[in-house]
Amino acid sequence: MNRRLKGYMTLEAAMVFPAAFALVIMLLYVTFFLYDKCRMAQDLYTAAYRQSIVRGGAAPKTEIDTSGFFMLNSCTAEVGGGSEISAGASGSMAPALLTGAEDGQGIWELKVTMKARKTDPPRSFRRFRRVTAIAGQLLGK
Repeated sequence: MNRRLKGYMTLEAAMVFPAAFALVIMLLYVTFFLYDKCRMAQDLYTAAYRQSIVRGGAAPKTEIDTSGFFMLNSCTAEVGGGSEISAGASGSMAPALLTGAEDGQGIWELKVTMKARKTDPPRSFRRFRRVTAIAGQLLGK
């Protein structure tokens, strides 16, 4: 009976270890993808916030650096102005484990958008102080 079971460890190792290795690699790809998504959301939030607090009619063009993302093949980002600021970015990632080779076309798409409302904090403070002064005069204080 021992002669028939000599190769079972080899067969098990040949099937289990590659599957476990592929699973670990896929988990790494997912964590890289989520890292890029978090970083992209942070960059877009910062860009939208900076555009929203610019005073005056014409806001300067905000550049978003897309070269530092970890695993994205192609990434584009833009910030739009107006009364409602919108910042958006999109990219793609092609895990070599799923595609066989990195051919430049991503199969995991990543799209993030942020919106902000144009604000003018000094104007809001002045308006609040004006309203409280008028209310104080009307109430006799």
